[in-house]
Amino acid sequence: MKRLVLPILVPTGFSLFLSTPGLAVETELASILVSASRTIQTNPLTSSVISVITREEIERSAAQNLLQLLGGHSGIQLTSLYGDGSKATIDMRGFGPSAGANTLILVDGRRLNNSGDRAAPDLNSIDLRRVERIEIVQGSAGTLYGNQAVGGMVNIITRRADAFSVKLAAGAGSYDGYDLYADLGNRLENGLAYHLSARHRESDNYRENNQTERDDYNLRLDYRHPQGEVFLEHQRVDDYQQLPGSLFEAEMEQDRRQSIAAYSGDFSDLESDISRIGLQQELGGYWSFEGEVTRRDDQRSFQTSFRTTPDSVSTQDREVLGFNPRLIAIFPFAAGEATFTGGADLERTDYALQTSFGPQLLDQSVNAYYLQLTAPITGWASTTVGYRHAEVENEIDNGSGSGVDRLDDSVNAAALGFNFTPAEDLRLFVRLDQNYRFATVDEHTNVLFGQPVGIENQTGTSYEAGVEWSRPELRTLLLLYRLDLEDEISFDATGFVNTNLDETRRKGVTLESSWRAYPTLTLGGSLSYTDPTITDGAFKGNRIPLVAARSARLSGDWRFSPQWSLVGETVFTSERIVGGDFSNALARLPGFGVTNVSAHYRHEPWHLSLRIDNLFDKEYANSGSAGFDASFNQQAAFFPAPERNLWLALSYQFE
Repeated sequence: MKRLVLPILVPTGFSLFLSTPGLAVETELASILVSASRTIQTNPLTSSVISVITREEIERSAAQNLLQLLGGHSGIQLTSLYGDGSKATIDMRGFGPSAGANTLILVDGRRLNNSGDRAAPDLNSIDLRRVERIEIVQGSAGTLYGNQAVGGMVNIITRRADAFSVKLAAGAGSYDGYDLYADLGNRLENGLAYHLSARHRESDNYRENNQTERDDYNLRLDYRHPQGEVFLEHQRVDDYQQLPGSLFEAEMEQDRRQSIAAYSGDFSDLESDISRIGLQQELGGYWSFEGEVTRRDDQRSFQTSFRTTPDSVSTQDREVLGFNPRLIAIFPFAAGEATFTGGADLERTDYALQTSFGPQLLDQSVNAYYLQLTAPITGWASTTVGYRHAEVENEIDNGSGSGVDRLDDSVNAAALGFNFTPAEDLRLFVRLDQNYRFATVDEHTNVLFGQPVGIENQTGTSYEAGVEWSRPELRTLLLLYRLDLEDEISFDATGFVNTNLDETRRKGVTLESSWRAYPTLTLGGSLSYTDPTITDGAFKGNRIPLVAARSARLSGDWRFSPQWSLVGETVFTSERIVGGDFSNALARLPGFGVTNVSAHYRHEPWHLSLRIDNLFDKEYANSGSAGFDASFNQQAAFFPAPERNLWLALSYQFE
């Protein structure tokens, strides 16, 4: 058992920061619904740094996926193997190759992350046309959201049907890509609503042997009554991708779009069904109840080969059951209104991986219980306190013939924060939040090289402090943070072993600002510095791979008529260590700067948009890892990013 102890005398916390990610902002801070307290509130008094991307901003960006939308957002680094939004990960606080297990991704509060295995969240399951807003919480959210909410959290809120509407959309772009979409929704007078959508997308993509085909179907039924709401939703995803693999530097110089012969048969074919029922119910007085039951069933076949040896087809099956009940009370307090949240996150995973090297079988239970209180102390100060207890039980069969291994553990985490507003346009904040991540089955065991079962679970503490200055036409945020981890879980490619890094530390600073220069023109920018260092153990003093020390973004949003808008951004990223290279000995990923532009025309019921990514045709790689050549010599391998590419989309909606 591991216990995290909260220093009682440390005054910590962080402020509510409601802003846009460098796109356009309104003259005044509008009322925005957020659910970072695990219930929907309007401008809640909470110790959280939250940025919100609204529906209008999503449309003006003309982004087709989260990779395009979030690229360059302050505090976020993204890696993508193929540049089409698939096989992409969102990295907050500098985790590099393990970012997919240290940044929590939610859809309407439902986890996309896998607790049982290391497969990264499927970001392409999120169709931006279905998204109402995106909430980004910087820094740990370990007390309220638990496992894997280490570097930060992204919650995607989908749209709801409030009146009759039909939408038809089509898009086409580079690499023979095309997209068809339709949705139908209505809310009846009796409170019952339905919303259906269907999408088909195909593309050859930038690389050879990288064709993709995806079908996505969604259904939501809900019923609103005076005391609450009940809902039922289901999503079906069929996703087929060819996998072109990585290239060494000499191969990129020869042809950066190629895929070597060893990977010619590699693919991934996923069928996923996700069902959820939920309830929101007022209980009288100050209390209400919310809860959801979720079932996710993933069935995947795939082939991922070595350079010297083509692999055979493997299968990966995953069933996840979740139950997330919570009680919320919003009640009068000494200087205003306080919010109390208490609940449980109960999850069961059955997982089976079958490869030519043997099986990985997992039966896992994760049970967690939490409490959080956010309350005003005075008219200009508030505090947030929280506590969570979590337990994990693993039954693992790695095919060794020794039977089932049990690996159980528990962890406690706590949070304390303060938020000060000494003036109407000034906010100061400090915060401490403890976090944790439970090891997955593929980290506990390695069927390829016979690594013994068992690795320590990761724990840590996040410290943050900053200041926000806000005027009607100028908004600026300065944020300082430090994240200390023990037993950070990672993969050392030099030894082909899963490992615990004894102690690691991340220090950083983020500066972002948005200026409404004219009524129709908004300029924005951000600078981020991150120092992720291994502070103890065999790799002491080395940097965490795949994390840029410096990143920056400049953006502009010009709405030059009621119908037309033009958005542009330039994103800069410094060089990085390639994934798995904890010795910091291999060639590095060079830094790069990329410019993207989009134009959007809106004249109801028509919407027309054009987006051009990598406007100046920059040749760069967004990701890389330590690899082995035919002689088993190690060298850096890269995943080339697309050169200049465009996407044109048209939609028609009638009500």
